[in-house]
Amino acid sequence: MYTEVRIALALLALAVAALAAWLVRPAIVDNLAALHSWTRTEGRVYSVETNRVQIEFGTDPGTRRVWIPTDHQYFLPEYTVQAYVDPADTSRARLAGLLQMWLRPAALILIVAAFLGLALAAARVGRGAAASGFGAGHWTLSAPPAPLLTEVRVYRPASEWKAPLFWAVLGLGAAALGLFAPAVTPLARIGYVLLGGVWILLTASLSLYNGTTQVAADAHGLLETSAFGWRDLRWEEVGGVETRELVPTTRKDFSDAMPFPGRTTRSLVFTGRDGRALMRLSVAMQPRDSMRRLLEVCAARTGLTEQFRQIKVPDL
Repeated sequence: MYTEVRIALALLALAVAALAAWLVRPAIVDNLAALHSWTRTEGRVYSVETNRVQIEFGTDPGTRRVWIPTDHQYFLPEYTVQAYVDPADTSRARLAGLLQMWLRPAALILIVAAFLGLALAAARVGRGAAASGFGAGHWTLSAPPAPLLTEVRVYRPASEWKAPLFWAVLGLGAAALGLFAPAVTPLARIGYVLLGGVWILLTASLSLYNGTTQVAADAHGLLETSAFGWRDLRWEEVGGVETRELVPTTRKDFSDAMPFPGRTTRSLVFTGRDGRALMRLSVAMQPRDSMRRLLEVCAARTGLTEQFRQIKVPDL
C-alpha cells in the first residue's frame, strides 16, 4: 500500500471521528443537565412534524403547548409522553426516554469508535517489508517488491478509473441531502451524510485502484501492483486460463431470459489446478499488444491457451 494512501485514510478517519466527537459532546451535556435539573412531567402529543413535536402540558383552562425538537421519532408514543421541562424557561423542553434522549449520542459514539479503529488500522496496515517469493495470487498490503525486469506490462484503460468518479456523484447527492434538506431529523442527517461519505470513499478508492493497477509478466510469473497492495503468481501454480463471461439469467417458461444489455461481464481468469480462481484481470487491459504478449508468455511457460467459459448466475 502506498504510504500516501495509508496516511490519507488515517487522517480522513481521524477527521470523521473528531467531527462525531464534537457533535456528541453538547448532546450528552444537554441530556445530563435535563436529567439533573429539569422537571419531569407528563404531556399529550398535540401535533407532529418531521423534526419536531408539539406537546400540550397542563389541564384546561391552564394548558400550554410547547414545540420540542426531536432527533428522531422512532417509538414516539401517539398520545401521552414524558418530557423534561426547564424550570427557568418553561418554553424549553425535551422528550424523556432512553431512545429519545440517547439514540443519537449512542450512534455518534459508535461512529467515533469505528473511525478511530479505522484510523489505527490504516496507520498500521502495510507497514511491513515486502515478502519475497510468489503467493498464489493472495493480496499483500505491504510495500510491493522490486518491479519485474520485463517489457510485458499492462494497465487498466482510463474508462475504468473515470467511471467510479462519475458514480461518486450519488454520494455527493446523499451528503447534500443530509446537509441541506430542510425537513430532516438530526439522526437522519447523520445517516445521509455518513452514507454519502462512505459511498464517495468507496468509489474514489476504486478509481484509485483502477488507475494505479499494473500487471507485469516475466519467465517466473505475474506481478500485479496498485496503490492498495500487490499480489503475484508463479506460472507453475497456474492450472488454466479462461475468459469467463458471467451472464445474469432469469428462468422464464422453461427457458433462460436474455439479460439486460450491459449486464454481462467478462474477465481473464488464471485458475489453479483445482479450478479455483487465483487472479482476475480485466479483458480490457492496455496496451493490447502487451496483453497478447502476456498470454504468449503464459502459453510458453505453462502450455496453456486461453479458453472461453460462460457462467450463468441468478439475476438478482
